[in-house]
Amino acid sequence: MHSFNLSKLANKYFVEAGAIAKELPTAPNVLAFIASEDEPSLAYARATRQRFLQAGFKYDLRTVNRLDLEPEILAANEDPNIHGIFIYYPIFANRQDDFLRNQVHYTKDIEAGSQYWTRKLYANERHALDHQPEKKAVLPCTPLAIVKLLIELGVYREANHGDPKPLQGRTVTIFNRSEVIGRPLAVMLSNDGARVLSFDEQGPLEFIEAHPQEIEIDRHEALMAADIVITGVPSTTFPPITASEIRPNTACINFSSINNFSEDITTQTPLFLPRVGPMTVAMCLRNTLRLYQNFHQEAGL
Repeated sequence: MHSFNLSKLANKYFVEAGAIAKELPTAPNVLAFIASEDEPSLAYARATRQRFLQAGFKYDLRTVNRLDLEPEILAANEDPNIHGIFIYYPIFANRQDDFLRNQVHYTKDIEAGSQYWTRKLYANERHALDHQPEKKAVLPCTPLAIVKLLIELGVYREANHGDPKPLQGRTVTIFNRSEVIGRPLAVMLSNDGARVLSFDEQGPLEFIEAHPQEIEIDRHEALMAADIVITGVPSTTFPPITASEIRPNTACINFSSINNFSEDITTQTPLFLPRVGPMTVAMCLRNTLRLYQNFHQEAGL
């Protein structure tokens, strides 16, 4: 196994966020909504709240009926005392969830899932406002967490060289093309120079410089071509990726609640991370700070 400790790395970001928050005019105030009785979602919500509070943020976790969520979001958008909005999905587990994501105003969108931030990501625009390039954009939390972990694994040159295309010449194979994680991740990595092979139940696509293209390639070929393999398939029917399917020292990251890799994967590579959750929460704090500094700090609220 790779020697670094995921929780220790995430804690570094928590400590940094807490130190920044202490220097702000007021603690960033987050309103979070959960409209589910799913115990894993509730556990995640409680853990997220605890981390935000430990870092010195305000965090109101509010349970609502799913049919009441839209007006609650709109009211939070108008409240100047709320600096960030967090929603625990799924709510309806269909396109209605996409509609709700787009009700969150971009200045409070911690998860960066609304069209405002999605358009910037797909256009590779790395600033929050066109007329203020010094204010950096926010990125989806789990994809950003995965980028930070790839840097830590030493396969992302950005950590040491500041390359404009830090993944140039690398091939990344991703099993998940959801609009929330898999597709934004493919776009982010391809913007940074990677050739990305993206799989979902509809088959493969190839992303080059954020643009998807049709490609004929099977699982075996895509895995053998990969320098990096990332999985997020929340199903036990997905055949786990085995050691024999990848090349030695391939970086492997799983962000699904179900491990998509077989137990023998570490016999082929020491670069394997079975989860990313703590880093995702750390990136949520990072995004909250950036939203506060970009849009709310000058108001002194």
